[in-house]
Amino acid sequence: MATITVTYDGLELILSDNGHTNASRSEQINWHPGSGVKTVTNVTAKSTSPVSTENFWSNPPRENGVNFRGTINGTVEGAWDYDISCNVGTNNNPVIKTIDPRIQVLSR
Repeated sequence: MATITVTYDGLELILSDNGHTNASRSEQINWHPGSGVKTVTNVTAKSTSPVSTENFWSNPPRENGVNFRGTINGTVEGAWDYDISCNVGTNNNPVIKTIDPRIQVLSR
């Protein structure tokens, strides 16, 4: 299981893996809010992603409390480019910031 912590430095979102996750087939990915991030609000594929959401995930990323969680397909090869959005404001006054990282599935 990979956990990616998303923090906010007052200007931009920062990912604990610097925006490039190396993962294995069937691995579960968790996006977790860190310092300056109230909640992870959305994880969606970019239109330019080499592999579609339907082919990349056996369980697509979805909300799990303040986190998002998904499980990579057991037969997929390649990469998934995506946008992750986070609330860096408050519940009453949300401020949404977005960053566009990549998950690369390691070949066996």
